[in-house]
Amino acid sequence: MSDIRSTEAALQQHWAPLLRRLTAYSRRFDLAEEALADAFEEAVRLWGATPPDNPAGWLYRTAKNRLVDSLRHEQVLRRRRHLIARPEAIEHEISDAVAPTSPADDRVELLWLACHPALAAEVRPILALRFVLGIDTERIASLFLVNAPTLAARLTRAKKRIAAAGLSTRDATPDPDRAPDVAHALYLAYTAAYYATDQAVASDVVALITTAASAIDDPTLASLRALVTLTHARRTARNPDADTLVTLRDQDRTLWRHDEIAAGLRAYAAIEPTTGFAEELRIMATIAALHCLAPSADRTDWQAIDRAYAKLEALTGSPLSTLNRQAARASSGRSIDPGAVAQLMAEIPHHYRVQVLAAHLQLDGGDIETARATLTAAIAQCPAPHERAALETELRRITQPTVPPAPAG
Repeated sequence: MSDIRSTEAALQQHWAPLLRRLTAYSRRFDLAEEALADAFEEAVRLWGATPPDNPAGWLYRTAKNRLVDSLRHEQVLRRRRHLIARPEAIEHEISDAVAPTSPADDRVELLWLACHPALAAEVRPILALRFVLGIDTERIASLFLVNAPTLAARLTRAKKRIAAAGLSTRDATPDPDRAPDVAHALYLAYTAAYYATDQAVASDVVALITTAASAIDDPTLASLRALVTLTHARRTARNPDADTLVTLRDQDRTLWRHDEIAAGLRAYAAIEPTTGFAEELRIMATIAALHCLAPSADRTDWQAIDRAYAKLEALTGSPLSTLNRQAARASSGRSIDPGAVAQLMAEIPHHYRVQVLAAHLQLDGGDIETARATLTAAIAQCPAPHERAALETELRRITQPTVPPAPAG
């Protein structure tokens, strides 16, 4: 592991407890995150191959000094605007009296803060990755297929919103009523890591989901836990190396983590049919369980999977659910519905997976040249390098293109 990677690992291990402590100390989540990020950058520069004996203590002291400087700078600006009168007021704004908590509690509290209703839904998964797990901005940008400056601007706007709303650790108490919003943010975060084939980040998100589901008794989090546990158990077979994506049909199932599958099946067995997003996740977990229980692709219960996708279509009304259903039919060797593909072409015509389905139909009809052209267009639209490479392989052999499933909902 490189020096930088070693330092990153040290930071991520201590990130949530340190951020919570700094936030409680200052009551300024935005400044605490910036101070801790600055401390990390300084650690990367200074530590080299020999981190200090107490990395957490070093990071905390360094971040705290930065944080106090920021608070004093703000105080000076406020005094100049005659908004406060006494320079010693800073001493009453911060406190080292922070109640001890466990790392799991720290992560759950920060997660609820990152997913606060005052923050836009689309930024919550980004905040969960950055503020709860300590993932760096460039890496998050690569997960969401945007450039780093764009991602940094989103984070800056979110931090300004946090400061304007006065959000702090007092707003981080886990509220079961907000669990569906938290689950949705975590689902999007995991989906981004999954499609970027970033196993390390995906593993961190799975661990965070497990922690949240253990802390809060909620059907949405319970269903999400079952879904991601079963899905993540196939990671080594799906991505045997950094540059390879193997479709489900072609995966070496001996590489699946069968202990994790067993845990996922236990989690799945404990959830009951429900409504809304929780039921959407439960149905997706049903599909994942059916795949995990099959000894081979040919012996998969494709009819049960098709019925589950039909339920998902009816529940969500989303074209992505229809896309997933038809993709599963294509993967199983069953005939896909030309009418459904035509409807998808009308609703989401530029979605590359829809174009792959269209190529599948064209091949079935014997129109190989048109199928090649359609698949070439799909490759041009595909944003993910690993999926692009898999589709290029399909183009070369141009038989039955396998459609990568899209996130449902």
